[in-house]
Amino acid sequence: MFHDLLTPSRYPADSMGPAVAEAPSPRPTPQQAGPSLTVAEVLLQELSLWGVERIYGVAGDAVLGFLDAVSKQAQVRFIPVKHEFHAGIMASAEAKLTGKVGVCFATMGPGFMNLLNGLADAHLDRTPVVAITGQAPVKQIGGDENQVIDQQVAIQPIARYSSLIVHPDAAVDRMYKALHLARTHGVVTHLSVPSDLFEQSQAQPLRPPVPWIHGQVAFSRDLLEPVLGVMRSCRRPMIVAGEGAWSARPDLPRLAQQWGGGLVTTLGGKGIVDEGFPFHVGGLGEGGSPEVPWLLQESDLILLIGTTYWPEGFVPRQPRVVQVDAAPENLGQRVQVEYGIVADAGAVVALLADALSDHRPDQEWIDRVQAAHRQWKETVERESEFDGNPLPPQRVMGALSAHIPPDAIITVDTGDHTVWFNRNFRSRGQTLLYSGDWRTMGFGLPAALAAKLSQPHRPVVAVVGDGGLAMGLGELTTAVQEGTPITVVLMNNDSLQMEKSKMIMRGYGQAGVDLTNPDFVKVAEASGWRAERVRDATQLESALVESLADPKPTLLDIPVQGVVPPLTGQKPLGSS
Repeated sequence: MFHDLLTPSRYPADSMGPAVAEAPSPRPTPQQAGPSLTVAEVLLQELSLWGVERIYGVAGDAVLGFLDAVSKQAQVRFIPVKHEFHAGIMASAEAKLTGKVGVCFATMGPGFMNLLNGLADAHLDRTPVVAITGQAPVKQIGGDENQVIDQQVAIQPIARYSSLIVHPDAAVDRMYKALHLARTHGVVTHLSVPSDLFEQSQAQPLRPPVPWIHGQVAFSRDLLEPVLGVMRSCRRPMIVAGEGAWSARPDLPRLAQQWGGGLVTTLGGKGIVDEGFPFHVGGLGEGGSPEVPWLLQESDLILLIGTTYWPEGFVPRQPRVVQVDAAPENLGQRVQVEYGIVADAGAVVALLADALSDHRPDQEWIDRVQAAHRQWKETVERESEFDGNPLPPQRVMGALSAHIPPDAIITVDTGDHTVWFNRNFRSRGQTLLYSGDWRTMGFGLPAALAAKLSQPHRPVVAVVGDGGLAMGLGELTTAVQEGTPITVVLMNNDSLQMEKSKMIMRGYGQAGVDLTNPDFVKVAEASGWRAERVRDATQLESALVESLADPKPTLLDIPVQGVVPPLTGQKPLGSS
């Protein structure tokens, strides 16, 4: 059955979602519209009106009419990639970085299905992305022709809205709805366009975005008094800050200091405070500090800010929790909470910090927290000096910490290196992009390309493993094609080390985790990159510096030890 599909939103009707960065500019002057524009032309002009600068995709029979229109205009740039999965990731990464709507497209059938993995990343990370896919000619829809699938049904778990356009005059309204929902709700939307409609004329005027002023809910101190009462009464507070806490960055240290709370960051919150801040005690989970689970166990109140991360084995079983989140459905999602506050984290944290300005925290607990901070800092610094051949992953992270500039964008693929990045990389304010809830391998390279295309003035570094990079080697030529001088740091242990480590810890036999890799340096050089195999720490330091200044994309292939992270297989607290 082919139909419009509207699924429930992650956000209430008046919510912008976390991906929307700013109010739109005033209404643009309406473009000419009407019979002179084809469906493909009007879709592109509508995208341009909404500020879309790039679309990512792969050519195919069902989108040839669309590509014809793309070739005859300059407002929306087409970035051709080698696989539709990467087109979805690039649209998602651009939206995560900029707060604007990312756009990708694909042909029907296999192209559409390949796109879904990248769109799932955007969906679970609440990111505004519009996908346009070709479909069979109108008369073939519902038949048994090659590559025909009910796209609306297939995409239902991922897209907030999906529509099949069956008449040229519906194109503008469907495009407007897809863009509007994506931007205002931070969701994935989708349009299917039959291949024979792209070149047909339509008669509807363009619909520019409606300018609006998005007001924030105003909290008074009175509204927060019940929560403040609980916070004042506790003596051993802890704060866990995630991706949704970035708006609270200016006031988070002040709150931790005045409340006397230890501050823990998830991977999404890494860099939200300077890691030298004496109340910061490290990360949470397999890549976190071993002290954090015990601090959380000892605490008498945990304040969760902008995160639902609650990993079993690293958190107490019966905690007392207050949660702050912009999305009401996140409250109590992973753990029972005593109070849930639906609001922007920045506004709430500022009010809480002001209200606790005269609070007298427990000095014994502060001493415990700051001792944990010092111990973790010393551990990370000591591990960053580990040496060997191959290099330990901790040593690589120490070099990255020292040499990646604060204004850089870092894309982190999913794998064993993610754990070491979370554990040992010392953030200095860099922007971090990663596949949060979907956790797909193959994210790092295409995300880095999208980041460099979106913000070419900033250094971009992708931290990847050999398994993830092998999934997307074709995009090495995309970097050369588009002139994107990024640095790829390849942590190469010839294995799917995260899975291998868990097999070792569980006493499992090992199958399918040792990799037969190509010579990545030769592959990169053949693709037009500068590439280097890094054998020791001295070479690593100089190679990083040179790569960040090189006008060509650079691959640093670093053989690393296959080390089981210390907290892999952590048992629940209190178990033997």
